[in-house]
Amino acid sequence: MHFLRYGILLGVLFIAFPESPSSHSTPTTTAAPDYLLAQYSAYVDSFLAETPIPGAAIAIVKDGKIIYMKGYGARKAGAAEAVDLNTAFRIASLSKGFASVLTGLLVKEGVLQWDDPVTKYLPNFSLRNAAHTNNLTIRNILSHTTGLLSHTYDNLIEDEVGFEEIVQQLKEAPISCAVGECYAYQNVVYSLIGPILEAATHKTYEELLTERIFKPLGMYDASLTKSGLLATANFALPHIMRKAQWQTTTIKDAYYSVQPAAGVNASIHDMAMWLRALMGGMPEVIPPDVVAQVSEPIVATPREKRRFNWNRRLHAAHYGLGWRIFDYAGHKMVFHSGGVKGYLCQIAFLPEKKIGVVVLQNSWNGNPFVYEFFDRYLKL
Repeated sequence: MHFLRYGILLGVLFIAFPESPSSHSTPTTTAAPDYLLAQYSAYVDSFLAETPIPGAAIAIVKDGKIIYMKGYGARKAGAAEAVDLNTAFRIASLSKGFASVLTGLLVKEGVLQWDDPVTKYLPNFSLRNAAHTNNLTIRNILSHTTGLLSHTYDNLIEDEVGFEEIVQQLKEAPISCAVGECYAYQNVVYSLIGPILEAATHKTYEELLTERIFKPLGMYDASLTKSGLLATANFALPHIMRKAQWQTTTIKDAYYSVQPAAGVNASIHDMAMWLRALMGGMPEVIPPDVVAQVSEPIVATPREKRRFNWNRRLHAAHYGLGWRIFDYAGHKMVFHSGGVKGYLCQIAFLPEKKIGVVVLQNSWNGNPFVYEFFDRYLKL
């Protein structure tokens, strides 16, 4: 199989934005920016030369500036079309962070509240018993503390059953604990935030996300549907490994039905602008207090310490509202990963250091790029 040579940079952009008022010089306990980027770039080139994958894109933001943004490889294995800064990928569960921040903007404006009951906006919604139904709040669905079993009815999503039909079946779903008492990751119940926001604003979820986040941040390649992805000629095809070769696989409708949980498509440029905003780079669009609210730990997720215990740096793991919160070698890390057939993505930032990284891939290959970056930055 032919792969593009990864030592060649495919679409490079360095953008300098004005320093934000809260910017500060790099602490002496971290790597100097120029040395860090050179070292990290060499690592990525070396890794991809030894472990070729179809394509990837990486962006790094520091103190309100995009300091590193590159596309690697191909949109389709063996083809000539390179991944560039505007190549759209499915970002899967990285979509959850958009949903929680969008909700936070409306909470800040008084349109709704974190602890509003779901039934306030969806009066016909029900779970297995009345107490569970009535106690379920917006905070619970966005923190995965609904009391339902992990990944409830994801199988129906993958069978491409309609979202409304799946929601109707939730009244039969098993319950593992009382509302708010345990953590169990969800996609269906998480996506109730879509119709909740629609009921509160009389706008569709897609309209709200486009108007409040995509357009003002300059995320011009971003969309929320399969048709939105296919409408651009510049998108990365998904790949799976078959017979020791990367082969393209079908872009399914599955998970586009749960837009808040997993429906966003975006380019690395889009995600760099998003990451910049999350770290205070565009406070008029994403106020820092909204990000602080959604990245406050709510529930412990000890199993994630094993799942994401990169180089044994992870000392604690929690979930907030649409975001994972880690103690990474003594530093608060706000993180999320996302995977849907043929795509794998990660985003992470250290709020106190005002530095973050986002990685998009059009394959299910392991992704060491996030923790390897932070290990170098923190001199670990």
